[in-house]
Amino acid sequence: MRKMYMSFAIALLFGLFGSVQTYAAAEEKSEVHGRGHHIKHNPEFIKKQAESLGIETEGKDTETIAKEVRETIIKQKAKELGIDSNGKDLEKLAKEVWETEIKKEAKELGIATEGKDLHNLAREVHETQIKKEAKELGISTDNKDLHTIAHEVRDKRIFQAAEKLGIETKNKSSDELFKEIMTNHADKAKELNLFPHKGGKMHFFDKAKEN
Repeated sequence: MRKMYMSFAIALLFGLFGSVQTYAAAEEKSEVHGRGHHIKHNPEFIKKQAESLGIETEGKDTETIAKEVRETIIKQKAKELGIDSNGKDLEKLAKEVWETEIKKEAKELGIATEGKDLHNLAREVHETQIKKEAKELGISTDNKDLHTIAHEVRDKRIFQAAEKLGIETKNKSSDELFKEIMTNHADKAKELNLFPHKGGKMHFFDKAKEN
């Protein structure tokens, strides 16, 4: 459970993809890739995000900085949602933020929440968001499972963003382009709103690999 909420914390970093999608991936016992993978293995990226949050990095190792970034992001999100973080450990706070986000997004999507288990509600919101995004992008959902649709949405958004940023896309995978965008053009991508934002979050950019 703790690992699940820490994956959620990573998801909130830089507002890259929605909390519901991230939790759904963790709940299905998936390994977070894409953004999460990039964060874990790119000390320079972690340091850059820490500095943007006003976190002192000098003399600290990457793991320590990453922990401080996660804590700061979760507390910021809690404050944004009107959740009191005083006296709560990080895992409990992350859980509360996640639950609040699910209910909020369900309401925005017109999904009834009464009598539904939160985990099932998260999956329903996840599925609705992906199909909505696919429709907006002109991606057919016929005879495709949700995993396939989500990856098609993710890939199309990444290639669109790369092209608008003037990045050469020939012979590059979506993962390579995504890493290049977030390493070298993250601020510009956010400024130009090149990825789908909702409540300050970008959706569908966690590439999950099932165990």
